[in-house]
Amino acid sequence: MPEDYSEFLRKHGRSTPDVYELAPADADYFQAQMQALKDSSRYSASVNVHSLDEYRNMRLFVTDDGKAGGALRGDELMSLWAHKDGNYPHVSSALLGVRVSQGGRILNCFDTVLPDLYSFCGFTPTARLPWDDRFAPEGWDHDTYRKYNEGRPDVVFMTYDPEALGSRYIPGSGRVVDSYDAGVTAAREAFG
Repeated sequence: MPEDYSEFLRKHGRSTPDVYELAPADADYFQAQMQALKDSSRYSASVNVHSLDEYRNMRLFVTDDGKAGGALRGDELMSLWAHKDGNYPHVSSALLGVRVSQGGRILNCFDTVLPDLYSFCGFTPTARLPWDDRFAPEGWDHDTYRKYNEGRPDVVFMTYDPEALGSRYIPGSGRVVDSYDAGVTAAREAFG
């Protein structure tokens, strides 16, 4: 992770642990940790666990205590997880920085709590896909997510901008798109 990003995190009370890249053969460990997070979360429907083959084709990063990690597929940051019993508070910020230093530039998430974290770490909302009940993740419960647009949060597509470190997320920001692919394209175009 670049030293200026590490300094930024330390200044804001965030951890900067050692992070290691897993070999593709260790994708089963990574997937198991993602599944454990999904299984233990009230908000599990918003957690997407990819197949073992998909993870074998991504770059996988974990903290030295093995309690947090994140994936990178080309320029797209994916599968961020952090267990509560890990050694590092606010470790997700460090995992974002490591993956950005390795070429990560775009990500997407539901418009719940994550856009706040991602904005703080330098990602700006570039597009949003309105909720569509037809594409709700398996097990989605509108009551569980009620405080987020009555349980129907948009998907927010975000692009990394180093000038945006420490910024705040503005709900509703980003242009509206009509498909997931259009959102990914908008995020990539915003990076330039």
